[in-house]
Amino acid sequence: MFNLPEILTIVIGALLALVFIDGIRRAIRIRRSSLKVDLMDVDEYVSKDFEEEWMQGFSDEPPKEEFEVREEETSLDIKPSTSLLILHLGSQKKGQFSKDSISAALNGLNFVYEEKGLFTVLDANENIAFSIINGKKPGTFLEDNTSDDLALVLDPVNLSSPLESFDLLIQISQSLKEIFECEVLDEDRNLLTKQMIEHMRQQVIEYRRQHLASTG
Repeated sequence: MFNLPEILTIVIGALLALVFIDGIRRAIRIRRSSLKVDLMDVDEYVSKDFEEEWMQGFSDEPPKEEFEVREEETSLDIKPSTSLLILHLGSQKKGQFSKDSISAALNGLNFVYEEKGLFTVLDANENIAFSIINGKKPGTFLEDNTSDDLALVLDPVNLSSPLESFDLLIQISQSLKEIFECEVLDEDRNLLTKQMIEHMRQQVIEYRRQHLASTG
């Protein structure tokens, strides 16, 4: 039989062992929690870096130039950065538009063929109304250039009668549509609708108003 001192020693030793084991378990639990926090922080950091690179235009894709295929005839990028209004006439017949065919279609109208290879349509007062250019590069009808895309370009800011010029633009575009049996398109080459025409008319009024306000 154990005496009282021995029993107390055994009990105290067991308690100390339990305390030691519990301390180890707590330490392991704390370490695991710390590892989880570190992993979450790393994930957030990587995600943040990726988002920042993406916002700065980061891309794994190779430069587009490496895959760019050159065509013999490409669309002319004349989308305006200012107030220009543009209509396109798109033909299914390749090379239908030329200096001679356009001149014949405009016969009876007031226009001038410029030496730089474009047509200038004049209003009733002999003022510039709008221009007609090649919608494909090089943008002119010099040296027997032909095209299947015409661009009608109007600058409402620098016209004496912008609304009258716009009405003439729409009228002639519809006439050319019938003559060449083609489609009238907006500047993005979408089929022109009555709603788009009315929207463009409002643009003409607004551009002109802003121009007069800035110069007045």
